[in-house]
Amino acid sequence: MKIILSILLCLSLASCTVYGVTNDYKKLSDDDKSTIVSLKNFDDTNVKYIYKINGKQLKEELKKYPKSVVYIFSNGCTSQYCLPMSNYERFAKENNYKLFLVMEGYAHLDKTIAQRSEVFKEQLYSIDNDFYNSWYSVRYHRLFENELRGIEKKAKPEWEGGLYFFNFDTLEKVTRDLPQ
Repeated sequence: MKIILSILLCLSLASCTVYGVTNDYKKLSDDDKSTIVSLKNFDDTNVKYIYKINGKQLKEELKKYPKSVVYIFSNGCTSQYCLPMSNYERFAKENNYKLFLVMEGYAHLDKTIAQRSEVFKEQLYSIDNDFYNSWYSVRYHRLFENELRGIEKKAKPEWEGGLYFFNFDTLEKVTRDLPQ
């Protein structure tokens, strides 16, 4: 009986799809994969594409802006800290921030893409896991955040939120919620 239950459990687990452990790129359709490209230049982007970036590239770009906010998010997030993309875009526009929307992976990409409208037009970026030589989201996410924070690569800081506020390339604060 235990053998039969073990076999049934293994078969049921084999049919499950687990998201978020890796960047989930392999789970995308060929059409979605074709929209993900490496960033060559921030000045030459197209909203039809999602540009893979690393923390060094982003920190260099942040030097151009007196006020910027980087939002690192998971597609399809349903926590209290996740708002529709248009909320972040509106906040940035109303408060003169340059906004960088950075996906930590590609799971549920369709939920973010579905938010695109006349209102939500910001460029989308994703963390370049290849740059960090890792498929595991917890690792490349931490390395990306550490570069933004300007701390040692191996450090494991407490999660303070996904909103990083910068004055040029100097990190001013990290929060979970948009300021009121």
